[in-house]
Amino acid sequence: MRFVKVIFSTVIVLLGIVFIIENLDVLKHAVRLKLDLYFITFQSPDIHLWILVLFTFFLGVGTASLYGLYELYQQRRTIRQLRHNLEILAKELKQAGASAQASAASSEPQIVPRSE
Repeated sequence: MRFVKVIFSTVIVLLGIVFIIENLDVLKHAVRLKLDLYFITFQSPDIHLWILVLFTFFLGVGTASLYGLYELYQQRRTIRQLRHNLEILAKELKQAGASAQASAASSEPQIVPRSE
């Protein structure tokens, strides 16, 4: 499965690079990002659009990876909890089986041979 993930990731990155190379003329335009919060204004220097596209692409990849890691953590925690519950139930089953055998052995009528 990892092999498929590596191939898929490589294809996605290559498609992004091909997109940038094919549209380099359009993506070479400079843009300026601005954030106006009424009392303070933030403004970036001129950035080429292709850099912004690459940044947002890798930001999306990073966000998806973090979500995947969180899901993996949740699954491992659930598996650990279920294994713990399974161990507890196995111990209870052994105890119930042992007590059932003990009670069955004590409640069986003893056959006493007749003395003639």
